[in-house]
Amino acid sequence: MNRKYGLDQVSVRLVKEQPLLANEGITNPESAVRILADAFRDYDREVVGVVHLRNDNVPINMTIASIGTLNSSLAHPREIMKAAFLSNAASILLFHNHPSGRLEPSKEDIALTNRMQQLCTLAGIPVLDHIILGKDQYYYSFREKDILPMDSMPYSTDLADINLKIAEKEAEKYGYRQEIKPQKSVRKSLSELKAQREKKEDAVPSETGKAKRKTAAKAKEDAR
Repeated sequence: MNRKYGLDQVSVRLVKEQPLLANEGITNPESAVRILADAFRDYDREVVGVVHLRNDNVPINMTIASIGTLNSSLAHPREIMKAAFLSNAASILLFHNHPSGRLEPSKEDIALTNRMQQLCTLAGIPVLDHIILGKDQYYYSFREKDILPMDSMPYSTDLADINLKIAEKEAEKYGYRQEIKPQKSVRKSLSELKAQREKKEDAVPSETGKAKRKTAAKAKEDAR
């Protein structure tokens, strides 16, 4: 009995919500804060937002990527990057609020900024700034404090520098294993292919061989 296996097809789309209205565009941290401060002001916990920008730094849209706790955000890079790809963003601005009003970035804020900068640089969607929103439109800008760009990621051009063992360990963690067959030399592969062909020819007689045997058998009958 033939059994059919199915693989579900899915699609991901952006859904528009209530727009943030303003009489100006985002051209610098001050303008971004003026536009977004009201949107973040009513939250009693840390919220991470992302503004997606075009090549000319005009905003495309804004999304809330994560809502955390009173004093920490639970943002993960994959959640932050989802809408950036769907929005065809050329760059992004990261925002999050501190309900306490203190503007100093925490270790987690710095780690997230550094990680996002590295990932977004690899994806070709650089992080222009990460802004912490306080009270009364006070803010902390990583760009203004000369913290961005952080340490840049060097790209390797030598295959020997790429450590594939890390990827193998991560794959095994998710239950994915692949049998790695030892590579054969070209000479050995050709000799094996030749042996297989010869074996096949011996197992299946050619039409010429059949005809010869038939002729010989008929000649023997005629001789009798």
